[in-house]
Amino acid sequence: MKNHIITGIFLLLFTNLAFSQYFTLAPIGFVSKENLDYTVVEVAGAKQQELYDNVLKSINSLYSNPKEGLTLVPGQAITLAAYQHRGLKTSAIAYYDVNYTLSFLFKDGKIRINSPTFNAQIMNYNGTWNKMDVKKFYFKGNGNTKREKSHQFVNAYFNGLIKSILEKSTNIDNW
Repeated sequence: MKNHIITGIFLLLFTNLAFSQYFTLAPIGFVSKENLDYTVVEVAGAKQQELYDNVLKSINSLYSNPKEGLTLVPGQAITLAAYQHRGLKTSAIAYYDVNYTLSFLFKDGKIRINSPTFNAQIMNYNGTWNKMDVKKFYFKGNGNTKREKSHQFVNAYFNGLIKSILEKSTNIDNW
C-alpha cells in the first residue's frame, strides 16, 4: 500500500515535470518565472528525507563519477559541480566545454532548486582557452537576447539537466 502512495506522489511530480521550464538565462544569470534565483517544485505528501534520498540516487545513477563533485548536507541539501566536454553548442561548428553547478534543497513536500551557475570555454586553434563572457555572448547592451538559437539551447540544456535528475528521482526505487 505504501508503495502505491509513493508511486502516486511521484506520478504527480512527474506530470508537473513534463512541461517545466525551471529557469531562463538573463543578463544577471538564470532566473525563474517569478524572476527569482530559485524555483520550488511541490511534491505533495513526500517527506524531506525521501526527496533527498531519491534525488541523490538519481544523480548517482545519471553521472559517471558524481562523488567527486558532490557536496552534501545530509537530508537537507545536495550541490553538484560537474563538467561537460563540448556541452554548449554556440554555432553550427562551435561547442564550449562547460563547468556547472546545480543545487537542491529539501523540505517536506518541496524541492528548492537554486539557479544553475556555469562558465564555459573553448580551446582555440593555438591551444589556448577562450572563456565565454556569458553576458556579452547571449545579450545585447540593452539586455535583449543577441543569439536566439544559442539562448534557447543554453536554456534547454540546463532545464534538461534539472528535469532529467528530477524525473529519474521519481522512479529510482521502482524496480
